[in-house]
Amino acid sequence: MSSPFERLGLPHDADERAVKRAYAQRLRQTRPDEDPAGFQQLHAAYQAALAHCRDKPSSPPARAAEHDDGNDVAAARQASAEDASPAPMADAEPAAPPLPAFDPDHFIEQAFALAEAGDAANLQQWLETRPELWSLQRKWQLGRLLLRQLHEWQPPMPPRCLQILLGFFDLDHVLAGHDPLARLQLERRTRLAWQLQHVDRDTLADRLELDTATRRRRAGWIVPQLMRPFRWARVLWVGLPPANARQITELIDNLAEGHPEDFPANFDRRQLAFWPAAAERQYFTRPRLILSGLRCATWLLLAALLAPLLSRLVTGEVTTGSSLVAAAILMTPTIAWMLWTAWLLLLEWYLRPASIAQPRSPRFWLVPAACAASLLLDLGWRAGAGLLVLPIMWLAARRYWYRHPARSSFMQSGLTRVLSILALPVLHVVLNNKLGIKLMSFSEVFALVALIAWLAELRRKPSPRTG
Repeated sequence: MSSPFERLGLPHDADERAVKRAYAQRLRQTRPDEDPAGFQQLHAAYQAALAHCRDKPSSPPARAAEHDDGNDVAAARQASAEDASPAPMADAEPAAPPLPAFDPDHFIEQAFALAEAGDAANLQQWLETRPELWSLQRKWQLGRLLLRQLHEWQPPMPPRCLQILLGFFDLDHVLAGHDPLARLQLERRTRLAWQLQHVDRDTLADRLELDTATRRRRAGWIVPQLMRPFRWARVLWVGLPPANARQITELIDNLAEGHPEDFPANFDRRQLAFWPAAAERQYFTRPRLILSGLRCATWLLLAALLAPLLSRLVTGEVTTGSSLVAAAILMTPTIAWMLWTAWLLLLEWYLRPASIAQPRSPRFWLVPAACAASLLLDLGWRAGAGLLVLPIMWLAARRYWYRHPARSSFMQSGLTRVLSILALPVLHVVLNNKLGIKLMSFSEVFALVALIAWLAELRRKPSPRTG
């Protein structure tokens, strides 16, 4: 015959807290209304394991902690003993029959098991027909014990069952001493734990209120994925399609309602943090960059492999030149996207609120170094000089506008600022062609504007609105 600890799936040196948690987990599969015999065996093993834990010698501080944690249990049991003993009556009146013996721990376990079944009417009827709760003192003490066990175990149950439990023991109002924020958190966690009990895909979809077959299949795939330990190989494979990170994040947000910490303990915390960061669109996060780099590398590899096939379909033969042209065509969108991502990263890095006036900072030397490089390129390759200095000029101007907003609403318009930048080459062409004045080249004009914006940023103090 197996020991009580083996029945609960615990080692023989487990403490009382571990016994209670293991018992609460097994109550979800062994319900008193579905398997009375199994429930009795489970409860007997639980009581035996608890008795063994309480009989162990412990240090004085540990015994003091156990005494503090068991105040509600002792009070409930004392109230049960007082109610069970016959009360003294007058000689002329017959003595009232004693109430039946009452075990508060067993009562709370049965109440949680019925609540986890999700049948609110059955739970309400069961509570109202319990003769042990006719004593107001016992009911008050038991309500405090039940509230403490609710916060400690957080058993899965629908909101209606939690409302019935709190309302029956008069714990659903402010005067009961229940912290409203703690109660909201308890409601979220018990409801979420109840929704995520994965009995089968259809049951899970009904609890999550998914109305379409596509959403049902998606939830049935995502929920087990979030329960698995974080492994880079699996996460990268799952995150390779761009839509997966967004769909996983949407399900996390819909279930947790902005509180991912409310997920049960069997959900991997690294995955719950990874997928929202990977689906971020406003900022570049590390998970987003990792998945983006993986997708780019995958597409470049596919383009290199498909280039000979495309060359054969178009020209009828496979040559080195045609294969390179086909590979360049296939890789162009990905390379353009990579350049755009690099530009956004550079923009985000340079527009940070921190000052650039530190000579040791790379941001201090970015604009003058790029302008100097463009002037050197302008001596032999004017197109390359323009391609280098134009984004640098825009970067310096954007930071100045970002850190020092204009007082006029007209100059704060993005369209006005873009047109003012475009007016520079137009003015350059007009003066060269119409007036015959020998001016600087385009790259020199853009470098001069970038240096002016950079020097103005160093000289002026930032606006209080932008830090």
